[in-house]
Amino acid sequence: MRVLFDGPAPVDYGQIYVTSRELPDMSGAFAGQVNGLCGGGHPGALFLMTGTRYGRVRFRIEVHDAEPPAAPPEWEEVVEVSFVPRAAVVDLVPWGEGSLARMPLTPDGRDGGRLPVYRVRYCAAGMDEGSDPFGGLDPDELDEHDVSYLDRRPDRYLLCFWPQDDADGEASDGAVRADGEASDGAVRADAVLRQSSGSAAYWHGWARGLPAPPTLWERVEAELRRRAEEERRNEEYRQRAELRRWGGRLPSERLRRVQGNIHGMLLLDRDLVDAVADADATVQREIAVWAARQACALAGIADLDWMTSAWTALDRGEPLPAEFTDMTAVRTRIQGGPTPTVMFAVAGLRRNAAPADLLRAALDSPVDPVAMALPALVAAGESDPLQAALEALWAAVSTYASRRNEFLAAVRGAFPIVDRADAR
Repeated sequence: MRVLFDGPAPVDYGQIYVTSRELPDMSGAFAGQVNGLCGGGHPGALFLMTGTRYGRVRFRIEVHDAEPPAAPPEWEEVVEVSFVPRAAVVDLVPWGEGSLARMPLTPDGRDGGRLPVYRVRYCAAGMDEGSDPFGGLDPDELDEHDVSYLDRRPDRYLLCFWPQDDADGEASDGAVRADGEASDGAVRADAVLRQSSGSAAYWHGWARGLPAPPTLWERVEAELRRRAEEERRNEEYRQRAELRRWGGRLPSERLRRVQGNIHGMLLLDRDLVDAVADADATVQREIAVWAARQACALAGIADLDWMTSAWTALDRGEPLPAEFTDMTAVRTRIQGGPTPTVMFAVAGLRRNAAPADLLRAALDSPVDPVAMALPALVAAGESDPLQAALEALWAAVSTYASRRNEFLAAVRGAFPIVDRADAR
């Protein structure tokens, strides 16, 4: 036998705990039990009740190699529970405080990967006397500032641990996995072996009135329901996020596969985007080249002699010539010197503005038309005709800026196949 603790222990609200991890919940610790003094329903923890509500009571904690003899008659209350440890070292923890004592259940404080399920005997004496606020002392005989009675409580307690025997009388080592979860059948029912005080009777009655704890299968089913609900909520959030990303209407699979910068057009004119996506590749390529010409014409660069090779390549469905792949160099050639710094105006936006409102405010800002138009030229040469069309349209919209509605109307006029008047 080893003594793990022997001395005064502070209690508040008539409670103190033994735990190998988190503190136990009161109702969960006692639900399904017949005793209300030692709650073992929370794996890895014991919830201990005392007669004294506030003060320091005498506590002794022992661990035995086998079941000790029956408690002597001096112990008026005797109950037993099974204890499922989650670690080889447990703590004696007063209410609202840190650990009072670290107590190794195994001789070396190590679990070796497996721990036994313990049987615990909780013995008490003087609980009724301890429930008296002054512990049987006459408050009239105490000095006004004398609180020494809190350290002279009449109730005392003994807690004994030993490895629980299985049905064959052998210690059930290995009844707990290394992760601290008990195997089926490892925990025996609690028992009231002796009852004498009114305080103990009260707590036993309270425990027996608690709802029965859920069975293993009920816990499994509850966890499955929780996971299913979590998956349902996650899927709902994912769908909502995707709807927001696509402007409130889910895209076709063809549109979903498009790479590049297409979400500006989605926010600005979703009907046009869907109509372009439904068109065939030939029309999409024509739209891309047309949008690039419109943007460059507005910027005043479409008819430059040296741009002819770019338009010829695009009309033939060929990649742009190498000299058009470096846009910085192209801008330098157009503007006749080092590329100037492009100044962007920052629009004043109200808080919580919708994305479409933010987009329109940004497009209303002054822009450098050459800087905005050249990306349309690059976009028109993209290998994916749908990406080419949508990116070229967006670059052209950015070039037209505050006149974008004029451009969007021109698109529909030039390509009636994308003019879905009924959709608008």
